[in-house]
Amino acid sequence: MAERPLGIQGIEALYEECRTRVQDNRTAPPGPGLPAIVLVGPHGSGKTSTLKWLGYLGSRRPHVYFDFGSAAPRRPHEVAGRLAYGLSHRLPRQTPLLFPRLTLGLFVVAPELFLNPTDPERARKQLRQALRGPQDPQPAADRVVAVAGLLQDLNLVRIPGISLLASLIRQPPSMPLRVTRHTGFGWYAGPLAAMDALVELNQLSKSEDPADRAAVDRRLCEAFLADLRGEYARRQRDRNCVVLLDNIDAPGGREFLDLLMELRDAAGEPDPLLALAAASNVGRVPGMFATGPAGVQVRSPEQAGYADWERSVPDPPPNRSWRWYCVQLRGLTAGETAQLGTNIATRLPEAPLLAHRLTDGHPWSVRQLLTASARIVGRERPEALLRAVLSSTTPSAADADEGPSLEAEAREYLLRDLTDDQRRALVECCAAREFDAACDAGLLDRFQLHTRDSLARVVATRLWLTDPVPQDAETRGGRGSGYLERVHPNPLRGGSVLHPWLRLLLLRELAAGPDRWTAVHGKLRTWHIEHGHPLEVLYHSLALHRVDDVIEHLAQRLVELSDTNVWLYELYTITAAPLREPVLPEQSATLRAEELAAELAPRAFATYTPLTLLVISLWLASDPRNRLPDANPELNRTINAMFQDLAMRSVPTRIGLMHEAAKYV
Repeated sequence: MAERPLGIQGIEALYEECRTRVQDNRTAPPGPGLPAIVLVGPHGSGKTSTLKWLGYLGSRRPHVYFDFGSAAPRRPHEVAGRLAYGLSHRLPRQTPLLFPRLTLGLFVVAPELFLNPTDPERARKQLRQALRGPQDPQPAADRVVAVAGLLQDLNLVRIPGISLLASLIRQPPSMPLRVTRHTGFGWYAGPLAAMDALVELNQLSKSEDPADRAAVDRRLCEAFLADLRGEYARRQRDRNCVVLLDNIDAPGGREFLDLLMELRDAAGEPDPLLALAAASNVGRVPGMFATGPAGVQVRSPEQAGYADWERSVPDPPPNRSWRWYCVQLRGLTAGETAQLGTNIATRLPEAPLLAHRLTDGHPWSVRQLLTASARIVGRERPEALLRAVLSSTTPSAADADEGPSLEAEAREYLLRDLTDDQRRALVECCAAREFDAACDAGLLDRFQLHTRDSLARVVATRLWLTDPVPQDAETRGGRGSGYLERVHPNPLRGGSVLHPWLRLLLLRELAAGPDRWTAVHGKLRTWHIEHGHPLEVLYHSLALHRVDDVIEHLAQRLVELSDTNVWLYELYTITAAPLREPVLPEQSATLRAEELAAELAPRAFATYTPLTLLVISLWLASDPRNRLPDANPELNRTINAMFQDLAMRSVPTRIGLMHEAAKYV
């Protein structure tokens, strides 16, 4: 049985809603039909697991799974043939689907069938003879090889309790020749007699001309859809058939689905085929345009529904983009992460919440962290080991003396479709709070032209850009609640930011070269000075360990400002800056805050002791590893005390600072 992914309730509901919308064209007028649903999300968001789970849910009705990423590149008509093979599989208490039109067409365009191109009469005779079948039956060994090849392409979802491989070898999809001739021949007849049309199709299939190849693909995919319509018209069924298409952004994926959507438009009537696809690159999905970095209209699982898609269909539609419906898989919630970590939560309760806060619920990464955390259970100093979990070896190398660190493997996995130059550039761009600022500041200027032209688009279409998290006290405990939004007269621009988990991994690589860290943050600081962004200047000043500059600004602003909330907005915005060494696992964050204050801001620490300790503590608290244990987060006592100290020293007394201190009790 397939494992049910968490957080996909909305997708399950959409799937069932579309699967059960079987339209009887004899009694109902044609409607918009079914959307091509595309599940999108970055690598590791659970797209393949979701497709396979939905296949399991629909395993009692015709369905098939095809992965464009693992199969060899196939032409559209070859994909249609493999999908028909899977859809025609015999299911309990279900009449199997037959594909007479497609079967006949695929037979005619088979590479081994050559018809005389110069003598039409001889070509027709050759075709008639070929249709009677070979004199010798196909050897059993060849049949096994052919079926194994199909299985490798299809990765068919298993039916519970049935050996799929054995059943396919024993009973490959077949149909009587009379059915193929009666239905297939009649369908191919048109301006030409059926036999002449089939001879012409054979000759087109032998051509290398792109137009001829496209004509073959189109005709056979038309046959595929016509067979499905014919089967549902012949016998009423209670579910649409389902094709689960993984990695449609790989070669062959878009070509097949583009043709399918084109044929749906040309037919002018619905077909009983629910296409449910998945892609990591939303730039390869021609959905309707929308604002935002991805540029395509994307729904969350909670927003998704057939009615939502139907409402979005323009009247009249200018193109076929309305047929595509993108749904983005979301990250796991804290509760869902805890559910995954049930086995270790009672013995190491900090692990699930830490995994969620570090990864922002990224499904693959959550599992990696939980697996790594499970190895810590029962060992001495578990909190120190948890703080160092990203530096530990990967779960797959748990028993080895050496192996890649978890953070290194995660970087490699998440960025595996970027070039080396794009990866190096992205490591530098991660220093900027907002991704656009990195591009505008010229960080890409020294990289290859291809990288300069493509990186922003690649990051956006791979869905690695997100909305910024509000910076406030709640951010130090998870995600900001936004109570300080819209209080500052000159707030941040609010542009898209890198996914916090990916950014953390990239910042660790940037920090591995101190000179590189200094150069990148220095360039960003200079650019923000030139463009009049004082809070961003101080953000990068803190990243460069210029703590005295930050303390002097905040001390002066505390005296100048009458609105405490404005000052708090600046405090949290600045202390969200990245730290070159965010965690020292062997040292408590409280002791480290005092050491950093004395080391990095000797002048400010002597003059503004409470403010300096507050800034350093909030800076460290930005990393959830410095807030263990969760029941009594480290640094909370220091932050609370420093807020109260500042409140008593402020003239006039700032009751707002006392209220803020209470958030860290």
